[in-house]
Amino acid sequence: TWFLFGKLLGVATLVGFGEKRCRKNLPLRDLTLSRVTPMKRIAMLTLVALVLAGCNENQIQSHSNASDETRPADSVAAEATEPDAPAPPTQMSEADIEAIVDQLVFADGDAQDKPVISPGITDDSEAYRKRFEACQTAFERLSELKDLAFPVLIKHLDDKRQSINFRNHHMGNSVGHACYWNIYFQLQDRPRGYSRYGYSREGRDGEDHPKPYWAGSPFDDAGGLREWLTANENLNYQEKQIKCLNWLLEREKRIGAPDAESYFINILPLEIQIFERRLENGDDVETELKRLRKIRTEKLADQIPKELLPD
Repeated sequence: TWFLFGKLLGVATLVGFGEKRCRKNLPLRDLTLSRVTPMKRIAMLTLVALVLAGCNENQIQSHSNASDETRPADSVAAEATEPDAPAPPTQMSEADIEAIVDQLVFADGDAQDKPVISPGITDDSEAYRKRFEACQTAFERLSELKDLAFPVLIKHLDDKRQSINFRNHHMGNSVGHACYWNIYFQLQDRPRGYSRYGYSREGRDGEDHPKPYWAGSPFDDAGGLREWLTANENLNYQEKQIKCLNWLLEREKRIGAPDAESYFINILPLEIQIFERRLENGDDVETELKRLRKIRTEKLADQIPKELLPD
């Protein structure tokens, strides 16, 4: 009985936390114990102890899959120190990139108007899991290529072949959608610690406002992703990210913050991310970046611009 209780508690913890990240449009591949609350961590550790006490190899495998189900941008914890990502390839043939795009295909035929559910929920077969994870791996590989893959991804925006959901279960899941969200997530570049679950948030006026990334995108404003990339083709990768981040920041500032905590969640993370990308791009912004990081670390409410808060 205790063993079964532990299994259910652990799985509920992983599924619940993963669903929150999925609804917040976040990739789940980086779901780690370090970002789980203490109570959830206890539940997960309880499950591990029970597994070690008597779970067979197949049971262990099924639980490892539960935390590694789906991929997506808002986050839960403040930025943790992470190892540097490997440098992206500087060249790859178009044929090789096309081959990776083909790996986004989940099933034969055109995409259907229904969600593709993560493994272990409606289909717990090994074949289903492998096909699903192959799409995730291809998506990740394309992200690692950064703008090197953009021309091929743009070419496939109208690709109707069946893939899996990369934004959430209420959005399209064709290969074309996967290519769109791949570029979207890269250029929107939303930082960890930014925003929280939900469609809207309270502004400095006390009213609820749709969050900018739900209300639109810089690509929508330009008439589409293709059009935006054409209009900004003179910008390098970091400069494109900075432009998209500034689009978000401007709209978050228009909404404002009802209190200091809202500023620390909805505005400051974007300001820091922009300066980090500018630093990567060679701009002399270390002093300002250090100041903003100190405001975040020490929660310096007196440093918040007055115009962002209620009168």
